[in-house]
Formats: sequence, C-alpha cells, structure tokens
Amino acid sequence: MKVVRIVFQIIVGMVFGIAAGLALSPLFAAISDGKGTVGFFVVFFVVTLLAAFAPTVRRAFGRGFLLLGAAIFALPVSTFILSGVVSHEMVSGAADADKGYATTGSVIAGGLMTTIAGLFGFVLGSISLIVGLILSLGGRREVVIVERPQTQSAEPTLRR
Repeated sequence: MKVVRIVFQIIVGMVFGIAAGLALSPLFAAISDGKGTVGFFVVFFVVTLLAAFAPTVRRAFGRGFLLLGAAIFALPVSTFILSGVVSHEMVSGAADADKGYATTGSVIAGGLMTTIAGLFGFVLGSISLIVGLILSLGGRREVVIVERPQTQSAEPTLRR
C-alpha cells in the first residue's frame, strides 16, 4: 500500500512540477541562451521530489500548491524581465530612425503584459499559497480540556 501512495505522490508532484515550470517559463526564456528547458526541468524535478518524499498525500498536495503558488506569484517579475529583454532586442535591432517608435511600442507592450501577469499572478498565486499552507500545516490537533472539580456551593463567594 505504501508503494501505491508513493507512486500517487510522484504523479501529484509531476503535475504540480509541470505547472510550476510553465509559470516560470518567461523567466527561463529571458535568462537563457536558447536552453530554457534546463530551468524547466530543474523546477519539475524539485517539485516532484518534494512531493514524492512527503509523509502523507495531503502534505504532497500542500507542498505542490506551495511551490506552484510561489511560481505563479513570481509571474509578474518573470514577465517584466522578459519584456525588458525583448525591448532591448527590439531597440538594438531597429534602424536609427525607428528607435523611438520601437522603444515606445516595447514599453507599452511590456507594461501591458506585466500588468496582466500581475493580475493573474497575485490573485492565483495568493490563492495557491493559502491552499498550500492549509494543506501543509493544517491537520488534526489534539486538545485536552481539563475541568476543575466542582465545589460544594453552587453560588460564587467572595473571600477576604
């Protein structure tokens, strides 16, 4: 039965690893020289391993949601970095007469893409982080309530 649980946790980790890698793909595209798949596979394997070694399935889902939430929450920064790289490429490749238009267009397009990524990133990232925290940290807590023994008198008395 333990083998089935571990296999299921690996599958959960793979799903969350693919989603986290896709959320960070703008960053990998911006910082790589045509080898953006290396970063994707690093994120994929880290998320898969963390979910596979979780003590329970609930904790595996919690770790997956936490890492996915962090990746989605970083989406606006990733998009901002990618738009900066693309803007640099556009301006450096434009003719001298068109550099002003290329700069203006790339700043407007980069700002819009970063704004849209910020909207999705902050909302979905926050939701995923909260769900991950609840699944990872939540659970059964045992509380023992100890009652004091009842006294003889039913009415409270003041002592001096």
